[in-house]
Amino acid sequence: MINFNCKHLHSLVAVAMLGFASPVSAIDLLELPAVQCGIASKALLLDVGPRSDKAFVAVGQYGVIIRSDDDGTNWTQASVPASVMLTGVSFPTPDLGWAVGHDGLILHSADAGQTWQKQLDGHQLNKQIIAVAEITVEQVRGELEALQADETADEDAIEDAEFMLEEAEFMLEGATDDVAAGPVRPLLDVWFRNEREGFVVGSYGMLLHTANGGQDWKLVSDRMDNPEAFHLNQIVPAPDGNLYIAGEAGFVFRSTDGGDSWDSLEPGYHGSFYGITIVPDGASDYELLAYGMRGNLFRSTDKGDSWEQLDSGTRVTLMNGITLRDGTVFLVGQGGTILTRAPGQQSFSRAKNPDRRPILSVQQLAGGNVLLVGLGGVHKADPTGAPIINHTEDQ
Repeated sequence: MINFNCKHLHSLVAVAMLGFASPVSAIDLLELPAVQCGIASKALLLDVGPRSDKAFVAVGQYGVIIRSDDDGTNWTQASVPASVMLTGVSFPTPDLGWAVGHDGLILHSADAGQTWQKQLDGHQLNKQIIAVAEITVEQVRGELEALQADETADEDAIEDAEFMLEEAEFMLEGATDDVAAGPVRPLLDVWFRNEREGFVVGSYGMLLHTANGGQDWKLVSDRMDNPEAFHLNQIVPAPDGNLYIAGEAGFVFRSTDGGDSWDSLEPGYHGSFYGITIVPDGASDYELLAYGMRGNLFRSTDKGDSWEQLDSGTRVTLMNGITLRDGTVFLVGQGGTILTRAPGQQSFSRAKNPDRRPILSVQQLAGGNVLLVGLGGVHKADPTGAPIINHTEDQ
């Protein structure tokens, strides 16, 4: 297989998009396999997830997926059938994994992340969105007609139904326009409960669910009260089975029934939340930390019913975080920022990657150190955030 230097990816994809002719013949990046790159572990990476204690998979720009079986020391690029930006990855078992990305793409691997196949793309997703919008319009129109035919119907109820029909028709019109624009809706995160059931969240309030390992993906955005279609940025599970979604415009969504329905929580902040970190406290109790733009950080100790704002000590955007095995909270963000909070402490200590490149995702390695991914690829730090000389290699 031909190897290319990663710095040539931009020009290669640009040429492919031009189709060597006119914009009419542009190649769909959903149909362009990811270029095999000799230094893929240095590419822009947006997420990293574990397959097992010492095995990890990271995803990023232009369809790059890399995997390591030796605690993040050596990395191998996977075979991927698309070249769009990939944003999230989840492995419920060491062999079965899913990744999501821009243009409505969902990928699946059944061989520990070595090769990937499409399960859904933006073209198929657009059709689903239109179908749901059409059904909604018909249902609301039927309810309005029934009210209009009922001589005892309240005028306010009729006006409400008329308004709902206008809103439904507006949503259908928007969905139709999106089809004309192409597969442009990004999917932003994925989480699988087991090898059968999983959820995907994305832009414009998209929530997708599968109960059969991705053979069928169903758009279930109507399970949550999100009429403005705010972006859904990350989905995380809690020890008691609750699910939490970090959203746009200061919203956190919580499900206490496995994802069948969702409550809207408002911690008291109107910017975007990019992540939620669960800090376990016993078998089922836990602390929630929600964070986002300009260092905003909120805490809940009652499963999201109430929140307090914490002083993060920074004004940079926080993107991701984990709780280390010893209970240390480890948050990362723009400018190479790393925040750590030792067990039993209330305040955070701040560190920075020397190159100040954004850190977008984090996992703890089996040996105790921390794996960081972002702009510039894979890096390592110790549990305090201090950088470790990187000896990662591509194969």
